[in-house]
Amino acid sequence: MSVMLTEAGRFLRRIVLPLAILTFVMVGLGLLVTRTLDGVWPFTAEDDLERTLAEHRSGTWNDVTHVFSTLADTGVIIATTLVAVVLIRIVSRSWRGPLFLAGAVAGQALVFWLVQLFVSRDRPGVPRLEQAAATSSFPSGHTGAAFALYGGLAVLLASRLRPRAAVVSVWVLLGAIPLAVAGSRMYRGMHHPSDVLTSLLYAGVVLVVMNRALLSPKSIWGYWGRRARREAPTGAGGGRPRAAVVVNPIKLDIAESRTRIDRIMHDTGWAEPLWLETTVLDPGAGVTAKALAEGVDLVIAAGGDGTIRECAGALAGTDTPLAVIPAGTGNLLARNLGLPIDIADALHVALHGRDRRIDLGMVEGNAEADGDTGAGAAESRCFTAMAGIGLDAAMVADAPDALKKKVGWPAYVVSGARHLRDRRMRVTLTVDDGEPIRRRARMVLVGNVGALQAGMQLLPGAAPDDGLLDVVVFAPYGMTGWAHATVRVIGRRRDQEPAVVPVKQQRLRPIEHFTGRTVLIETDRPEPREVDGDPIGPGTRLAVRVRPGALTVRVP
Repeated sequence: MSVMLTEAGRFLRRIVLPLAILTFVMVGLGLLVTRTLDGVWPFTAEDDLERTLAEHRSGTWNDVTHVFSTLADTGVIIATTLVAVVLIRIVSRSWRGPLFLAGAVAGQALVFWLVQLFVSRDRPGVPRLEQAAATSSFPSGHTGAAFALYGGLAVLLASRLRPRAAVVSVWVLLGAIPLAVAGSRMYRGMHHPSDVLTSLLYAGVVLVVMNRALLSPKSIWGYWGRRARREAPTGAGGGRPRAAVVVNPIKLDIAESRTRIDRIMHDTGWAEPLWLETTVLDPGAGVTAKALAEGVDLVIAAGGDGTIRECAGALAGTDTPLAVIPAGTGNLLARNLGLPIDIADALHVALHGRDRRIDLGMVEGNAEADGDTGAGAAESRCFTAMAGIGLDAAMVADAPDALKKKVGWPAYVVSGARHLRDRRMRVTLTVDDGEPIRRRARMVLVGNVGALQAGMQLLPGAAPDDGLLDVVVFAPYGMTGWAHATVRVIGRRRDQEPAVVPVKQQRLRPIEHFTGRTVLIETDRPEPREVDGDPIGPGTRLAVRVRPGALTVRVP
């Protein structure tokens, strides 16, 4: 009984209450428009616009607007929604998308009919091109239904597409339909401009409510499906699945988080997790190997990029997935994979997400080139996000820990400002078996992913599962060069540069991009180096290769 009451409470809080508030607001707007503001500018200007549209009608536009108006008829909306729900269910094999779309269409219809009970507005005083239904002009049901249906389809399709151009195309094409419907309803003399504008508003709010309730990591779907999931999960041995939580105690408060995580895992049908803490001597690889020896079904890394890198190295080549609870300064892998930062959301993805194979980068050790004869000089290091030499490594090494703890990643900006005037290094870059490329640069980054903090794309187009490494040579010269480089990064421009660039033109190319499977970076003097935000000491050489599909990661 308590579970049912809890689920009912979430349903009321996530869907019913927001829709009730939205209805109240819409009724208030309707009464304001039809009573208080009737005959007041700018609503008096609506009459002029309606007469202008009526006077400039033509046979062609009559036919075009008829098509778009028909797309939003009640029968067409219902039929299209039913077909889309069935197809989405077949393709996705999940009820989330179908329920989201059906809920959006039904939710906007409910708000529309409730508003009709309290608000009455006459149709525009111009000849109409179709017979009007016995409903108020405020709001436009056709416009609201079109936005809920076609906007909902855009949300679902865009979430499954990766190329930015495809996502933009989906939003433009499907988003244009409700706008065309809105214009058609005004053109055909069926609604006032304020009717269609408020309809776009309330339908958009319904989409947001349904998205948060059914598609987001905190959706009620996760709670409603919990009882079924308690029976469904089975571990490798046939019993309840078990996870290991590898936690960096410096990054995450274990005492505060352990009870919460244990409770959530118990409620979702998982066995009590194996808790393992990292240390200075074992930053994650050793305890992850112990977890594998225990036969766990999932390893959850709770820490920064360094902890995640160590766990990833131990899991590379195995079928055991890695889940991430981001608790670091950069959290680059999490940001690039769309993983939530909140612990509860991240744990939801860990337990209910899907598995995705991604590449790993490998930095090969070379004691002779680096001048390091200590233990571990020749060992290889993996990385999940980026490795680099030059300015980025100096910036990482000099960022004060106390400042990182207080302000997060902006601490890197403070430390980076100290090195802006550092002398550029002479770099020889060899990608795959190509000819050596010689440059004077501030830094060279090799990335498995492309996004930095604040959504900046240093390596646009980089994908963690394409079997390639992306390289950026960052070489701004003077204030103009820094300004040009900043525009390139913020504007997310990416140009595959030719290997041979005349010396006089190199100053005009502050950023160059290359891709390959192996990358060798050599410098004329020892330079700072880093791997996933952790300094690895200065050297004159950074040899990197890709390990395609080496790691399984749990993603939304």
